[in-house]
Amino acid sequence: MCIRDRVGEVMLQQFSIIELIKQIQKTVLSGTGKKCYDHVEKGQASPFYYAELVQSKPANTKTMYVTEYTVNIHVVSESGKTSVPLFKEIQALEEAMTADIDIPEPYELIYQMYNGIQSAYKEKDTNEKHAVLNYTFKVCYGYMMK
Repeated sequence: MCIRDRVGEVMLQQFSIIELIKQIQKTVLSGTGKKCYDHVEKGQASPFYYAELVQSKPANTKTMYVTEYTVNIHVVSESGKTSVPLFKEIQALEEAMTADIDIPEPYELIYQMYNGIQSAYKEKDTNEKHAVLNYTFKVCYGYMMK
């Protein structure tokens, strides 16, 4: 997206991180039926998901201005002796995220990649099962001109 600075020169505006997390939350909710938070209050009832931005970095090509975002989506299932509820929540998230997130114009989603499960463990305080799934999103925010 092009904007003009105070001198009138054209500048590019990167895709908003707020909008990225919002679109991830929307995709998770529509695919799993469960809310995806960006912040979790103490005592939040499980099961739930929450999205966490890990990194953003330039990933420009010869023709496009691109930012690469790395996002962890946490899966928290109810406490119990078995991990089956956690695995079901993971599967639901994986299926939901096979749909591309919506990116509003003039931005373009170049790709959305699932990088796998980063970790899975049991919360000591609550005995809830917790897994972290990692995703990469590349978003184009302008084209280079000669």
